[in-house]
Amino acid sequence: MREVAKLEFPTDVNWRHWIERWDHMQDRYLVRRDERFELMVRLISETQSKVAQVLDLGCGTASLMLRVLEAFPQACVWGIDFDATLLALAEKRLAEFAGRARLIHANLRDESWLELITHPLDAVISATTLHWVSPTKLSNLYLRVAEILRPGGIFINADHVRSASQTIQKAWEHNRERMLAHQQDGDDWDDFWQAYGQALKIDIKEYRRTLTEPWEGSEEGLPLEWHFEKLKTSGFEALDYFWRLDCDAVYGGIRR
Repeated sequence: MREVAKLEFPTDVNWRHWIERWDHMQDRYLVRRDERFELMVRLISETQSKVAQVLDLGCGTASLMLRVLEAFPQACVWGIDFDATLLALAEKRLAEFAGRARLIHANLRDESWLELITHPLDAVISATTLHWVSPTKLSNLYLRVAEILRPGGIFINADHVRSASQTIQKAWEHNRERMLAHQQDGDDWDDFWQAYGQALKIDIKEYRRTLTEPWEGSEEGLPLEWHFEKLKTSGFEALDYFWRLDCDAVYGGIRR
């Protein structure tokens, strides 16, 4: 299993600038991104009588973690990610929650991360991350999530989901492009990483290649039916999609 990369960053980075620039770039690709996050927080609130511990899988810059920490002032929120350059932004974003925000630099494909968190958990969440994981490893990850959730705890994922029909998939993608057409100002994905790498004084292309190769997942994700089948087998019930917009969905279930 590939180890996580160790990096040292310059001391003069304007972290707030890069946090805002990341969020603006993400809005360029994800339709109604804030709406997804708001729904996820509400689902946690309305399904859990007490929220003490939450885990964000692939937390990135902690956009979602921030909302959970704000909504549940007594909760400890864990975040795991493999990318040290994103965790650097997460650490700065969550500075005011230092006592309750716990960031872990680890690879979700390596189950050793399970030893680094305290469980059982009340909720496990993720956003636009798990489509990077191969179907075999994602199926196993669902089993591990069920093990660390308490009975009645909730799992919620916001991610790309693919149609079984290529015709429908193409229609969904076309509509997504139409809806995002007005948000083409600022960085695209490559622009952001090139500029951010320069600010960090690292070869960002080579660094990210070490994180993403070999490519295991699918940019389009997997059909919801696949997720529901694997989650049910793993010990979840009340499986549903809570929000859907063409090829994106918020889905999950309750741990039996």
